[in-house]
Amino acid sequence: MNVAVRAKRGSPVLGNSATLNRAIYILGVGNLGKLVAHSLARREAAAPVTLLFHRPGLLADWEASGRAIKCTTDGVVDTRRNFSVELLPNGYGTRTGRESGSETQHRPPPIHYLVVTTKAYSTLAALELVKDRIDRNSTILFLQNGIGTTKEVSDNLFVVPNTRPTYLAGICSAGVYSTGPFSIVHAGRGPLAFHPESLSRTSYMSHNHLMQQLVYADALDAAMLSPASLREAQLRKLVVNSIINPLTAIFNCKNGELFADPKNVALMSILVRETSAIVRALLPQKSHPAIMDTFTNKYLEELVLSVAEKTGGNTSSMLQDVRAGRRTEIDYMNGYLVESAGRLNLPCEHNAAIVRQVRQLTTV
Repeated sequence: MNVAVRAKRGSPVLGNSATLNRAIYILGVGNLGKLVAHSLARREAAAPVTLLFHRPGLLADWEASGRAIKCTTDGVVDTRRNFSVELLPNGYGTRTGRESGSETQHRPPPIHYLVVTTKAYSTLAALELVKDRIDRNSTILFLQNGIGTTKEVSDNLFVVPNTRPTYLAGICSAGVYSTGPFSIVHAGRGPLAFHPESLSRTSYMSHNHLMQQLVYADALDAAMLSPASLREAQLRKLVVNSIINPLTAIFNCKNGELFADPKNVALMSILVRETSAIVRALLPQKSHPAIMDTFTNKYLEELVLSVAEKTGGNTSSMLQDVRAGRRTEIDYMNGYLVESAGRLNLPCEHNAAIVRQVRQLTTV
């Protein structure tokens, strides 16, 4: 069943082609997806935002939450209701207009702008549900942990290059946690950075609408970086995530407790030495010396310790997944490092061991 629910009177009419062409769809309604949706909806001239639900339970939660996303920042609560929702996966289904109460069979509209915030390992399955609504004129922003999802998407879903949508690779370092199904706390502001990873045949202006909406959403602190700068930021985040996430999962502790034990600090140093050699080899060629300075062992160790301290009260996403018995994103963090090291003929025994340990945590 495909259900689109208009959130409040005055929301854009779903059948209007001009409105549909501006609509931004959110695939993945975890904490980051809710933050992006809420931030986009706060704009005075906001584009229509549609949340894509992959299971009926989310629709029930949405109704129970008053068809709204609540975001608390510095103790101030802001509630937004100007959303539409769709229940996936079927391409054909029922659309419900809240005001009329009518139900009509319809073909879901094309998706021109899509933000993907699913777990990295769920990307293919999630996009499979909407791929027939995406074409070379579409733009997809990937905001996920780890590296490697866009290659998987191209290899499996959008195989022909000249029919492939535009990809925006992105990273977000904001701190967000949940207080309910559609209630979040924006605990720490952090930039959202992005850049077109592939332009296919799409003109620059065709994806400019999504970029503008992101940049003008003040709460996101969004900016477009150069390809080299984004790659550097992705690799630095990968180093941090590939240490804090798996180690907190293995030792079953919050971020701030991880390095209270000197043995864990020593283990972190070993991992940084191995990981830094890999990511330095993955940096864009001819990186500026000042950039290379941010990939030294000393700099990266200090960065890991700093992030662990700043997020001390947080439970890492990987530990949350382990505790819930869910699959982790280890394959897109340390697994990506292991795969890259193999191609580069670099040692990676410690990261390989981390991958094995984390996998065992969710298979016991």
